[in-house]
Amino acid sequence: MFHVEQRGALGHLLQESSKIIGVTIEPDQTRLFLVYLEQLKTWNQSFNLTAITKDEEIIVKHFIDSLAALQAVNIEPGSRVLDIGTGAGFPGIPLKIVRPDLCMTLIEPAHKKSAFLHFIVGLLRLKNVEVFQGTVELFRSTQRSAILYDYLTTRALNPSFIFQKAHNLLCECGKAIIYSATPLDKNSLPEGWNFVSDYTFQLPHAYGSRTISVFSHLRDASSLVVPRGT
Repeated sequence: MFHVEQRGALGHLLQESSKIIGVTIEPDQTRLFLVYLEQLKTWNQSFNLTAITKDEEIIVKHFIDSLAALQAVNIEPGSRVLDIGTGAGFPGIPLKIVRPDLCMTLIEPAHKKSAFLHFIVGLLRLKNVEVFQGTVELFRSTQRSAILYDYLTTRALNPSFIFQKAHNLLCECGKAIIYSATPLDKNSLPEGWNFVSDYTFQLPHAYGSRTISVFSHLRDASSLVVPRGT
C-alpha cells in the first residue's frame, strides 16, 4: 500500500502530467489510476507484466502515453474500441478510466497478463469491458462476426500486422490508432487504408517524443465514401 504522502504525490504527478498533454483526470479517476498502479507493481513482482517498474515512469510512459489518444482523435461517445496486444492494459484501461462511456475490448494472448486484466477490470469495477485471451486471429475466428469496432488501438504491434490482420474488425471508415516512437511510413499503405493524421507530442518530465498515427479504413476499397475527419 502507498503511504498517504506518497499517494498524494503520485496523484499530483498524474494530474499535472495529464494537464500537460491536455487531458483532465477527475479525482475519482485519479484514485482508480493509483489502485491500478499499485496492483500492477504487486503483480509484476511475480509475473512479467511490464519492464517499467518505477512509479513515475509507469505513470508517464504507460498512463499518460495511453491517454494522449484523446488528443490525437476525437473519439465519439459510446464508441466501440478494440485494443490489440494490450499487455497489462495499455492503452485500453487508461482510456476506459477517463472515458467510461467507451465499450472496450482487450485482446491479450498471454495467460498471466489476461489474468491480471480480468482482476483489475473487476477491482476497478469497470463496466462494458471484455477481456479476450488469445491472438487477434483467434478472436476473429471465434468472435461474433456481426460486431465491428469504431477504433482499433495498439501500442505493441507492428502496424503492418494491424493493416493486414485486423482491417475486417473495423466498421466502415473506422480508424486505427497506432502508437510509435517516431512517425510511421505512409508510402506503402495496403489497399483500403488511408492516412488521417499524426499527433506528435512530448511526454512530460523529459521522457521523450511520441507519435500517434491515425488511419481510416474503407471496408470496400472501391467505395467513394469520404473518411470522417478526426
